[in-house]
Amino acid sequence: MKNTTKRAASLIICASLLASLAACGSGSGTQDDTTAGGGSTGDDTTTSAETEAHSPLYDMERKDYGGREFRISISDKWGSEMWVEEEDGDVCNDAVYNRNLKVEDYYNVKITPVITKIESNTTHVEEVQKMLLAGEDLYDLTALYTCRAGWLALDGLLYNWRDIKGVDFSKEWWIQSANDAFTIGGNQYMAVGDLSITTLLLSYAVFFNQKIAADYNLPNLYETVLDGDWTIDELLDCSKDIYQDLNNNEKVDKDDLLGFAADKVTNLDAWPAAFNIPLVTKDKDGKLSCDLNLDRMQTGLEKVYSLYYDTKAYITSGDGSEIKAFANGNVAFLTTWIDNSFNTLRDMKDDYGILPYPKLDKEQTNYYSNAMDNYSVLSVPKTVKPEDTEFVGTITEALTRENHYSVISQYYDVALGAKYARDEQSVAMLDIIMDGRQYDMSILHANSLERLPYLFRDLIAAKKTDVASKYASIESAVKAGLDDLTETYAELAK
Repeated sequence: MKNTTKRAASLIICASLLASLAACGSGSGTQDDTTAGGGSTGDDTTTSAETEAHSPLYDMERKDYGGREFRISISDKWGSEMWVEEEDGDVCNDAVYNRNLKVEDYYNVKITPVITKIESNTTHVEEVQKMLLAGEDLYDLTALYTCRAGWLALDGLLYNWRDIKGVDFSKEWWIQSANDAFTIGGNQYMAVGDLSITTLLLSYAVFFNQKIAADYNLPNLYETVLDGDWTIDELLDCSKDIYQDLNNNEKVDKDDLLGFAADKVTNLDAWPAAFNIPLVTKDKDGKLSCDLNLDRMQTGLEKVYSLYYDTKAYITSGDGSEIKAFANGNVAFLTTWIDNSFNTLRDMKDDYGILPYPKLDKEQTNYYSNAMDNYSVLSVPKTVKPEDTEFVGTITEALTRENHYSVISQYYDVALGAKYARDEQSVAMLDIIMDGRQYDMSILHANSLERLPYLFRDLIAAKKTDVASKYASIESAVKAGLDDLTETYAELAK
């Protein structure tokens, strides 16, 4: 079991942040007067750099970009991870506002959102795709849904991040496993780092009602996790006997007392990751392949099928009523994403806890999960002039560094730890969830790979478990798709 150590350090950071969240730099140097680490340019503008020298932003060379706009394409759904209009007293909102202000001050730039109102998951990428194909220079950076962003790469509309100066993917504020997974043959068109707060908000977890757990004498679930014993069998055992037909209508519904609730859509996508079943892998030469462990997948499917359909679980088609049922105190265990701590569950009367998705068995070493396919990936459009890509790389790196320092800790410790999640142990569980996030290249190009990242979801939703038969029907197409992607990425890099 991995021993988590980030908690204490995060709390120290939070103490200083709460004392002076809004502190930011002022003034700027000149293009000829760049300084490393926020050093003096001959006036009194170094105060913020000196008082917050431990922020990695101030390790970067300071430049004056003359008030230039840095234009970020965002959607109106998740746009607040990149830009907010003003402070409003909410600690997470204000952390984003002050992050941008610090970067604007340090580089004399203006962060400008280009907002797309979305009507569906495809709206944003379709709008950006249309503008880029028309050659419209509207964006310096795009933040798009992961499951749709791959379209732009295959259209040749994006720069290779590995060719852009100013970005250091070796640092801890970039999510290494994601960027490695999204790099094919040395070419990477989507980047993931701490600037994408949605990688936290949309990470999957198991929420449990602490009152119901106590009423039914369930074991200490935090200890179960830390002992390495939190498995799918344990979740099934804990939930299967919890049921009361509270409205006496002789059918399972949201108004009953329920052991388990979930949807049969996105929440199912986390199970292959949770069971340590990679979908796409790369060999030492970077060649892509899909070598599914069908035996492990079969075992996992059967266990989740039993959880969903062999108990009196409340399973929805994704209308959100399962989350509301949990919020109303009717559900013992719920699989959902972390962001629900900030909205639907915010005013929940019962105390709840947060756990990682369970392991397949006790022999599995670590706990794993992933994030919903709507989290943001960052790309640089080809409409940016080549000589301007270093500017884009520098400001993206600066925002990601400062976000790592001042924003993630606010979400992680202040909001989740003290305001929404109801106990310190839940925050410790978040360390495990964040450490165990898995990223798979197939999510970028699902349409080219016969819906491979949704294989588990599609089978369970259809009440089927014969994964060998299903995979045999798509195997040749998946392999051809992976070969095509490898070839296409290589051609794009020429």
